Amino acid sequence: GGGGRAGRQMQIIETRQLVRDLLEVPEALTLKVTPEGVTITDDLARERTYPTDNKKRKYQLGAAQFDARARWDGAAFKKDIEAAHGFKMFETYFLSDDGNRMFVIIRIGEQTKNAPVVGVNRVYDRDRRQR
Repeated sequence: GGGGRAGRQMQIIETRQLVRDLLEVPEALTLKVTPEGVTITDDLARERTYPTDNKKRKYQLGAAQFDARARWDGAAFKKDIEAAHGFKMFETYFLSDDGNRMFVIIRIGEQTKNAPVVGVNRVYDRDRRQR
């Protein structure tokens, strides 16, 4: 059974919902780093913990269900996300030299030579009240 056109339309709808949920821009992010992993809490108090052992685990954010693996690459925290229909997204989090800003680089799909980059870059300022 294929599903044909209706099946393809459902895939498109599911992928759009996934991208919407994963690329939602939180006003604020709080990261808590422990030896075991990184816990990210957004401005809606949604909390997810990513163990940094680079093992694939299942997560849900809004309607989005996805697998993610996380690891440290030097001082950068990296997350690789995979979901239905071959969706892939890569996130890199790192601090500015003075520690006052956090940069989040998000790329969608496999990056290939001479292909346009698809993704977004975000910058978060440190909340001075949290020091």
